[in-house]
Amino acid sequence: MMRGLKFLAVVLALALVTLSSGCVSHAGEKSDANTQLVQWKPDGVISPGEYQVNFTTKEGDFSAFFRVENGTLFVGMKAMTHGWLAVGFGGGPGMKKTDIVIAYVLPNGTVGISDDYSTGFAGPHNPDEFYGGNYSIVSFGGREDGDFTVVEFSRKLDTGDPYDFKIPTNGSFRVIWAYGMSDDFISEHVRAGHFYVSLGGG
Repeated sequence: MMRGLKFLAVVLALALVTLSSGCVSHAGEKSDANTQLVQWKPDGVISPGEYQVNFTTKEGDFSAFFRVENGTLFVGMKAMTHGWLAVGFGGGPGMKKTDIVIAYVLPNGTVGISDDYSTGFAGPHNPDEFYGGNYSIVSFGGREDGDFTVVEFSRKLDTGDPYDFKIPTNGSFRVIWAYGMSDDFISEHVRAGHFYVSLGGG
């Protein structure tokens, strides 16, 4: 409960930033159709052909990558930080009913990652288990790469958990993103926004 209360101010700020027009971005770009897909590895290295769809802010400080295969969603996220980074699926307005994955990489290479759910417009968000749900991340990994932190993870498109967004393979859906400068789940973000992505296949 304390974690949710401590994060309230952070979540409020994220919700306000996410709703601002300057943070709305176009749908993710599809990779070249001729690009041969390679094996996905949660190693914190975004390799050519590892993902089918990608999005990068115009400032180049945050990128998200997506791949769908055999009913599984594979995600890569990369931010200009040595702190935490996050993506959220569905929900709105603000952070209401949003499925969030937040992660960080410690200097020793250890990855911390949490499968969260936000209950209100401005949070709070807590691990799914707090609400009676399940931890649905199947595999993950990450690393610090120069000025950036990179984290990759996978989960089922439909986890069966009411606190996870059922990822559609037809049509677009909302993705929120953010990053902060500390290796934790409660410090304030420095940048945030949202975009819409459309995935195919799976």
